[in-house]
Amino acid sequence: MIFQYTAVDSQGARHVDTIESADLRAARAELMQRGLMVVDLGQGERRRRGAVDVEVVTPDSGSASARPKVVFTARARLSEVALFARQLGMMLQAGAAIVPSIRAMQNEAVRPAWKSILNDVATRVEGGAALHEALALHRNAFSGMFRSIVRAGEANGQLATSCMQLSRLIDSQRRVRNRIVGSLAYPALLLLLACAVVTSMTLFILPRFAQLFDMLDAKLPLMTTVMLNTAETLKTWWPVALLTPTAVITLLVLWLRSDTGRATIERGVMFVPIVRKLAAALMLTQLLQLWSAALRSKVPLLEAIQQATELSRNVVMQELVQRAYDAVREGRSISSALREFSFVPPAVLAAVATGEESGKLGEAMEFVGNWMDEDSSNLLATFTRLMEPMILVVMGVVVGTMALSLFLPLFDLATAA
Repeated sequence: MIFQYTAVDSQGARHVDTIESADLRAARAELMQRGLMVVDLGQGERRRRGAVDVEVVTPDSGSASARPKVVFTARARLSEVALFARQLGMMLQAGAAIVPSIRAMQNEAVRPAWKSILNDVATRVEGGAALHEALALHRNAFSGMFRSIVRAGEANGQLATSCMQLSRLIDSQRRVRNRIVGSLAYPALLLLLACAVVTSMTLFILPRFAQLFDMLDAKLPLMTTVMLNTAETLKTWWPVALLTPTAVITLLVLWLRSDTGRATIERGVMFVPIVRKLAAALMLTQLLQLWSAALRSKVPLLEAIQQATELSRNVVMQELVQRAYDAVREGRSISSALREFSFVPPAVLAAVATGEESGKLGEAMEFVGNWMDEDSSNLLATFTRLMEPMILVVMGVVVGTMALSLFLPLFDLATAA
């Protein structure tokens, strides 16, 4: 059988030719023995059902495309994708082939779904598909930007370098995510502790003091009376007191999950001074690092901008990406689109504009993205340090007010005696 192929050699030169072989697998193996990295080989693509969830959509027989489309629905964890990119890049740099590298990672995989994804990718590449084509069938596991960078790496013969760039990019995203979760963990614990203290005092301590005041027939201040009456009401109507906040929180969560609610909150955040600066820093860090990795892997600019829409569902980021895409498509610069957003720092605008003028946009974005990463870390630490004392102050005021309300009648009784 004769197959047409497109491949690149170790020098990055592109080869388009034909090869005669028994099947796609043999043709691909022969091209690899010649030292060629296969970009495209043949026309057919096997359809396979594996352990991964598969959805097969078959078009109508009269349609333009009669081939069934296979969509795999299994998802991958960010840590698994990062490890995949890093290990594949290291193995390719060491001279290993793609299929044995993926098979080795498959044998080490722990989660069955991830093992099945790797098995399917390796099988398809072994059968003659390009790596980015195999990854494209697992859109829930590998993002559009991931596939674009892999495709560019295959096209220019720098797949190992592209994989290492992807690894660094995903690791950066994971660090940002872990940093946010870690910074909010302690304030959340303080809030939980404050709620537990107030609830315990309301349900257990205040009723005992109420009995004591009744025995002593003490004249209670207004603040104490209000607090004791509130405690008695909560004790009697505790199902209502429990269900009402639960219902309110549930409705709030449902509203936040809706497009309207999410957009309202995400736009509203950009009007809060401290939170606005932090949100902008986190958003720009991820966006600039992603664009930098794509451009340095020779992904076309418009494609790199468009694929950034998968980075986040944040409406502000989506609007920024769309403005940048429209600007480049109309022949304008990215920096002109970024200037339309007041939260973009002047230093970022200057760096992007300089990169566009010098033809080194990827390097400029990488530099300013790393700087924004440090800036976002400092802002997040500052935000956390501000939240902790505020929560402690509120907690102290609430507990102190309750304690003062309880002890004021006792002081009055002691003075009268």
